[in-house]
Amino acid sequence: MSAETGIVDGITLCTHLQPIYSLPHQREVGYEALLRGDAGGGALVGPFDLFGRAIVAGKLTELDRMSHLTHLRNAAPLLPDAQWLFININPATFTDPGYAARLAAATREAGLAPERVVIEVLESGGTDVAEISRATHAFRAQGFLVAVDDFGAGHSNIDRLLTLKPDIVKLDRSLVRAGSTHQRVPMRDALMPKLVDLLHESGMFVVAEGIETGEDLMLAARSNVDFVQGYLFGMPSPRLARRGAATPLFDDVFDALAQMRRTERLADDLLLWPYRSSLTQAAARFATGATTQAACADLLALPCTLSCFFLDQGGREFMPGLAGAAAKAPSERFAPIADPSAGRWDNRPYFVDAHANPQQVITSAPYLSVTGTSLCVTLTIAMQRAAKPVVIGADLDWRRLIEAAPAIF
Repeated sequence: MSAETGIVDGITLCTHLQPIYSLPHQREVGYEALLRGDAGGGALVGPFDLFGRAIVAGKLTELDRMSHLTHLRNAAPLLPDAQWLFININPATFTDPGYAARLAAATREAGLAPERVVIEVLESGGTDVAEISRATHAFRAQGFLVAVDDFGAGHSNIDRLLTLKPDIVKLDRSLVRAGSTHQRVPMRDALMPKLVDLLHESGMFVVAEGIETGEDLMLAARSNVDFVQGYLFGMPSPRLARRGAATPLFDDVFDALAQMRRTERLADDLLLWPYRSSLTQAAARFATGATTQAACADLLALPCTLSCFFLDQGGREFMPGLAGAAAKAPSERFAPIADPSAGRWDNRPYFVDAHANPQQVITSAPYLSVTGTSLCVTLTIAMQRAAKPVVIGADLDWRRLIEAAPAIF
């Protein structure tokens, strides 16, 4: 191996660049440098082959460091102003004391400030978290940004990630790709936005890797990721991507998302309207002294009503709940959580929001009810009965409710 010439066993090391786009900015904000080998005659050697040979020869760290010098030499003259260069690094190289300073010096020598370089490290369960954390601080001290690569694959662990607190997290393609066979699509679609929200709240930017189809891009955009990269925007190349080439893709997906939000709001309004209307009528009857059964009779008879409940100002049931048309027989498996009568529910958003907006029907997001196994939506309304503030609520079977959507549309 020759670091000066970038040649390994007669194979010349070279750099291919893959653009990374910001969804809100709708333009490229950087490039990932990917290692390739030129064996002559137009044949390219891929990174797995290159690093596989290095592992066999016991020269993995040497090749890893050569790849960094190769990328700096090849990419620095091409990189536009105010864009990042993403460089991959092996965990053993990353945690080598003193390497952060040496790479910073090489970066400046290549004409780039370390602040323009993002160091991508694979967060492996086999690497001590304290070592990775120390190395993260060392690279940051030199000005580099640090990214954890392929999160969601292999030994990835959210607790380790929150301990490391990198600047950027790159989600593994298995989480993003709409064609993934490893998990049910609805589960993945529900998981992604929540995972991205958690990472954002922890102070990390999020990149969705492996974007290959419009459906992949739609999931990434709907999950509110910050950056995307993948073959949908073109194959890695020795040259930079054409400026603005991906803008039509982003416009299409943002337009589709806007239409989807309008359709979902309409669907929710149409699906929930009879339940919201019946709850409003039930509250009016209950306020004038009707019994719970008489007040809620119409609401209880609707096909997706699981139950109606009645909470005092402290969030406790002051009258027994009533079973609705969609109520299920109690399961012995979940008997310990089946009875809500002794509970306190004033910390639930549907209770808090109802008190903040009296006489208005509040609709919760779908959630798994802690008193059963149904995915439900809760409607609540705050009102006065005998000069005392109370909240009337109804739990609805959400899965059964959305099954009616095709008939509406």
